[in-house]
Amino acid sequence: MPPRPDSPRFTNFETGGNVKALAFNGAQLWLGLPNGLIRYDTHTADSHEVITAEQTKSGLLSNGVYMIYVDDHGAEWIGTYGGGLMRYDGRQWTVYTPFGFGSPVTYGPSWQRVSPGGGVGDLWVYDMAVDHHHVYWIATWKGATRYDGAHFQTFTDRDGLADKWVYAVAVDRDNNIWFGTEGGLTRYNESDRQWRSWKHADGLGLNVGSPHPASSSEDGGGYGHHGSAMKSNMGPNPNYILDIAIDDHNVKWIGTWGAGLSRFDDSAPTDAQWRSYGKADGLGGQYVHVVKIDPKGRLWVGSEGGVSVHDNGRWTTYTTAQGLLDNNVFSLAFSDDGAVWIGTWRGLSKLEPPPRVAME
Repeated sequence: MPPRPDSPRFTNFETGGNVKALAFNGAQLWLGLPNGLIRYDTHTADSHEVITAEQTKSGLLSNGVYMIYVDDHGAEWIGTYGGGLMRYDGRQWTVYTPFGFGSPVTYGPSWQRVSPGGGVGDLWVYDMAVDHHHVYWIATWKGATRYDGAHFQTFTDRDGLADKWVYAVAVDRDNNIWFGTEGGLTRYNESDRQWRSWKHADGLGLNVGSPHPASSSEDGGGYGHHGSAMKSNMGPNPNYILDIAIDDHNVKWIGTWGAGLSRFDDSAPTDAQWRSYGKADGLGGQYVHVVKIDPKGRLWVGSEGGVSVHDNGRWTTYTTAQGLLDNNVFSLAFSDDGAVWIGTWRGLSKLEPPPRVAME
């Protein structure tokens, strides 16, 4: 029996690693993995290039890639585990660390050293967004870094962040900067330099019992919290935010660690600002790693329970039962042909839109 015209059509690609990041630059799809980068020409069946720290001669300082962002000039920005932030313009790598920046990393005349606090906030970089004034905002494990193309400034919980471990950053239509941290959601209005934060007590996340903050033996000044032996997540935590997306109505969609997806409209009356979704509402899972809005305005959510899409008031979830490569989903990207590209624990899945059916 032939498949129904509206059946999902998946094509899967084994990558040998968890696909933590996805970003398109034209037809080139960039994949971030624990063992480097893959640049895949989506106009071909399997034409791709593997890019590693060794191959780039320290242009890429770490093979652990968590974030890829393509700027308006067509350059890729790459956030890594332990290697800082890199920019690649197709010819040259520029490296940004807490200690300095330059291209290439020779630590010679081309390397510009900075004083403490004068570089990107940390060597662990998780997200990036650009505001309406072309200022870059960088999420790190030691705060949120502001970069105007010449100077770096890093903000922490001492300045107004809910927590200094920042995993997500987004910019709304009013140029407010939103940060997802391990301790809640923070909004920063740069025009008046005002900070405000929200936590589970305000409405963030589902009720999953008392929050279980990550354990850590950090001494406050070192890098001990980066070691997996030093820091572990003990259970669901509605204050722990993994991703933020902002839709065309300026509504914020917030993915949490085990407490589902939260919808937040800060323009609404206080008692109508928050609503959270979990498995009982049709979401695939409650550990929400990635939240994206597609070009049609549909909301896509990746979790430990597959990939879910919210459209016309209802959730549809795709899992391995429908052809998804793995149910643990960490990244999403959308191509011009309407396909959804899904980064999973085992590799990459492509979900193609159903074919057009001629009307009789």
